[in-house]
Amino acid sequence: MQTRLNFLYDAGLVVDGFWGPFSIKACQSYLRSLMPKDRRWPRTGHASLQAFYGAAGDESNLVTIDFPYPMFYDGKRVTKSRVHKKCADSLLRILTAIGNKYHGDRGIMEEAEDYGGIFNDRNKRGGTSKSLHAYGAAIDLDADDNTFRDSWPMQADMPLEIMEEFSKEGWISAGAFWGYDSMHFQATA
Repeated sequence: MQTRLNFLYDAGLVVDGFWGPFSIKACQSYLRSLMPKDRRWPRTGHASLQAFYGAAGDESNLVTIDFPYPMFYDGKRVTKSRVHKKCADSLLRILTAIGNKYHGDRGIMEEAEDYGGIFNDRNKRGGTSKSLHAYGAAIDLDADDNTFRDSWPMQADMPLEIMEEFSKEGWISAGAFWGYDSMHFQATA
């Protein structure tokens, strides 16, 4: 990962296999460099989310998208899902780019095809505030190998290539920005 960041971003990292503060900062800076300058997504505070997305759990804000490549939930094929109408086109661009670029790379597509959900009217784990899933503004991929508690990239294995595609649309990759929950991608600034 350090070698790749040095190649892609000229991060100046010492390639020592230690994923510490310098590596984390370089990875986050690289992903931010891919994000659009017009940061259209809201901040994560309740007021900002509600002003942009409307009320959490309001299913009238959801539209159905057809997945551009096969997705599977618990071994069963999933062809579509509901997402917030303000995120739908962006998410489709992300998934289409992943499918087009990496269709022949099983290491990446196995992560991208393992669907964990979009809309779910629930609170954040262990919290009292609503999850971004309650707005339909988040997606989970490959939850089996990228659990909530596993640190990325030391334990969780979400490919940087998938994070890059989400970053190009301004989405936050939890693994890179929080260091855990690398299954989770959300449309927030």
